[in-house]
Amino acid sequence: MSGGKSFAGIMGVAALVAAAAPAAAQNAAHASNKPILFQADQVEYDQDLGLTVARGHVELDQSDQILLADTVTYNQRTDTVTASGHVSLLQPGGDIVFSDYMELHDNMREGFIKDVRILLSDGSRLAANTGRRVEGNRTEMRRGVYSPCELCAKDPSKPPVWQIEAARVVHDKQQQLVEYHDATMELDGWPIFYSPYFSHPDPSVKRASGFLPPTFGAGGTLGVHITQPYFWAIGPDKDLTIRPTVTSDAGDVLDGEYRQAWGFGRLDIDGSIEAGDAPVTTGPLGVPTTTNTNTSVRGHLFGAGRFDLTNDWRTGFNVQRVSDQAYLLKYHLPYGFGLPSNFLTSQVYAEDFGPRSYGNISAYSFQSLNTLVGDGIQPIVAPIASYDWTSPADPIGGRLELTGNTLNLERHSGPNMRRIVTKADWRLPFDGPLGDRYQLSMSLRADGYDTDNVQSTPNAQVLHSGTAGRAFPQGALLWRYPWVRRDGASNEVIEPMAGFIAAPNGGNPAIIPNEDSGGFEFDETSLFRPDRLPGYDRVDSGQRVDYGLHTGIYNAEYGSSSILIGQSYRLEKSGPFDIGSGLENQMSDVVGGLLLSPSTFLDLYYRMRLDHATLAMRRQETGFSTGPANLRVSGSFISFKSIPGLTSPLEIGDQISIAVSTALTQYWFLGVHDTRNISEGGNTIYSGVDLTYRDDCFAITTSLQQSGVQVGDLHPGVSLLVTFVFKNLGEVGTKVASTQQSQQ
Repeated sequence: MSGGKSFAGIMGVAALVAAAAPAAAQNAAHASNKPILFQADQVEYDQDLGLTVARGHVELDQSDQILLADTVTYNQRTDTVTASGHVSLLQPGGDIVFSDYMELHDNMREGFIKDVRILLSDGSRLAANTGRRVEGNRTEMRRGVYSPCELCAKDPSKPPVWQIEAARVVHDKQQQLVEYHDATMELDGWPIFYSPYFSHPDPSVKRASGFLPPTFGAGGTLGVHITQPYFWAIGPDKDLTIRPTVTSDAGDVLDGEYRQAWGFGRLDIDGSIEAGDAPVTTGPLGVPTTTNTNTSVRGHLFGAGRFDLTNDWRTGFNVQRVSDQAYLLKYHLPYGFGLPSNFLTSQVYAEDFGPRSYGNISAYSFQSLNTLVGDGIQPIVAPIASYDWTSPADPIGGRLELTGNTLNLERHSGPNMRRIVTKADWRLPFDGPLGDRYQLSMSLRADGYDTDNVQSTPNAQVLHSGTAGRAFPQGALLWRYPWVRRDGASNEVIEPMAGFIAAPNGGNPAIIPNEDSGGFEFDETSLFRPDRLPGYDRVDSGQRVDYGLHTGIYNAEYGSSSILIGQSYRLEKSGPFDIGSGLENQMSDVVGGLLLSPSTFLDLYYRMRLDHATLAMRRQETGFSTGPANLRVSGSFISFKSIPGLTSPLEIGDQISIAVSTALTQYWFLGVHDTRNISEGGNTIYSGVDLTYRDDCFAITTSLQQSGVQVGDLHPGVSLLVTFVFKNLGEVGTKVASTQQSQQ
């Protein structure tokens, strides 16, 4: 019996047989009740043998599986489907099994496959001589090969960039795992690694427990060392990564990271512990004067959490603590964190977000990584609370801003302080009759302080305690007059600017320590700011005139360029600013900034501060970034010059940084970077060369690095690191060589 082309219908296998032999269909109906979408050019049925044969563009669709072949034979008596000629089986997860011959039974859940080829859902490929299909979710293959790499278009017979050959390969979809027995990894056809057993998650897995690729190294402070990470997917919302490191010269380190996410927040904890020789520093106020070694436990703890309490309230914490100053740099921790700053900050906080307000209450502690600053003088802030509220615009366009702040600051050695600050600030922008723009502001601050152990002068031997209060009004009128000329697609702007700021003289009694207004340096960004000092402990008192000139060219096609230069003049001879800030004299230093972005291929900036009397350079900074995406060059230069009359320590010198990244070819990339102190007796801070090959399935990076950092038992040195990245397998990093200067 035969049927015409495009015979199709939704029926069970038994129903298909029933189309030719109703009696036989009743027996076969018990074998399968799952519906099949069946289509073929021709169907034949042999009642004596119990065979149904479909030929020509055969398609069987059952239980989200689609079988395509030139010929499909169904044996009713053995409940077996045999497919031959251009066979392909599309599975629910997106994997496609190709073969010239398949023999399947039990609703295509069990079977045998000859010359099996599997295209996984991410484009990876598996191939083997034979395969056995088990329970519909497990494929066992003999003499198999796996690779995620595309074959060479000119010569498909050429080996891929890398592949894994194995005597036996098992793809278990239920466990979402690909396993290899007697496996050999080949790179460009050359064997480079053998393992009796190897496994990795299949492409459907985003997170799976298992060992991650190890990192090997030799030389330098650590000696011979190996790190073998293990990732534990505890659940869909949490995981743990454990990274033990064994070294020959610097002890053993156990490092780990725990992560968990909720619908209302997330938690991330990173920590490590090491038992070995730790540097111990001693000295007054915790400032080190000698360095010894002592067998003790070293480690670090970094953590962050954020949790939404309501639609308006959020709480969280950030913890950064380490046993000693050299530990993080020595062991390159936390993993992926990069170079730490000079201070570690720990914070616990709660925030309130209103429609026109913001509130915050926090507690802080600090740890110094600077060898010249000890932890004994670091403050503990618990708590600091602030609240800001801005009103809607009033009938004439002004807005009122209310600010409140309270602080409790304690330290083991040094001044302690409690304060409360309140401030009201009203601002009104308006236009002048000539097209000029004004902003009028009036503010009033009321502060109260209670302090202990305060030096009245920097060299005072007697420490004072007491209370202080101040009321500080301030008014400001800022003016700018933009002259604009339109020339085709360009707008040219010349804008003279001036401001008059008035406040009472003084307002900074010696009993109030300067905790949050220090380290100020005058520049163009603070030129027209009424209160130029950061924080609350110092007020910008007195009367002054600010003036400057801003000009720019703006073009929608060719980018923009702008420059601002200005100066400030104080009516009183004395002021609240330290020597070296640029505002210590009645006439301030000249400050300016230039920004050039004429195209997407060039960005340039320049900032400077000139001495008010001699126009000698006090500080300058310049930087640029230029070139297309495949050849990008960037650099920066910063210079600090000595200031006459300055007796307190100030870091002076010149520092330059340069970085070049280029695509040599489609697959090869080169990067060069260098940061160094170019002053007299200067040295390299950090430099390196990176050469990378990267294609669709493989990458290798060779990195030559030089570090000039020296702290504790960490010394400057040079290292060579080679990192291999294999698609779907991860990366393996190997420090090929490392040298470090001996301690003097």
